[in-house]
Amino acid sequence: MESNKNLGRLLDILGNETRRRILILLTRRPYFVSELSQELGVGQKAVLEHLRILESAGLIEGRTEKIPRGRPRKYYSIKRGFRLEVLLTPYIFGTEMYEPKAPRKTEEYAQARALIKSTEPVEAKIAELLTFLAEVQDRIDEIMRTKQELEEVRLLTETYIENLFRRMAREDEREFERLLREFRPKLPRKVLEDLEGL
Repeated sequence: MESNKNLGRLLDILGNETRRRILILLTRRPYFVSELSQELGVGQKAVLEHLRILESAGLIEGRTEKIPRGRPRKYYSIKRGFRLEVLLTPYIFGTEMYEPKAPRKTEEYAQARALIKSTEPVEAKIAELLTFLAEVQDRIDEIMRTKQELEEVRLLTETYIENLFRRMAREDEREFERLLREFRPKLPRKVLEDLEGL
């Protein structure tokens, strides 16, 4: 349930247009407060509050840099990346967050490292990297299609299991409770939460 709360808080944070605009700007380069204020057309005090919220959520970080003249400046930049998926079907509404981890030393990883370190002429190196990138994207697209198909199968199966339990709850409450105890460790979290609310 704690992860649901954190995800809900994250969705609230990202629901604010100014905060989303700040994040988009920070994907380009680090900014300091007065620059953000000017770019957004929003007062510095409001920008500072948005930055505080984003920083407390662990999405951005600030670092202070000395400049030749004047007071040190605090620059803000993106701290971590993640992908947020929202799934909405006739059967379920859910969200999932994926955070990048250190890549496993796969064959593709080794190939990428070799291409990056190669000492070929720049033009040839760029051409090879772009070809490799297109191949990687094709693999990702194929995996995402498979994931989507499996997601539909999973949702269909989960919904059927939940409906079986609901029917049992209407027909024989004691048997429903017995089956719920027996299968609790194996039931998907979302199904279990729905059934425990009956």
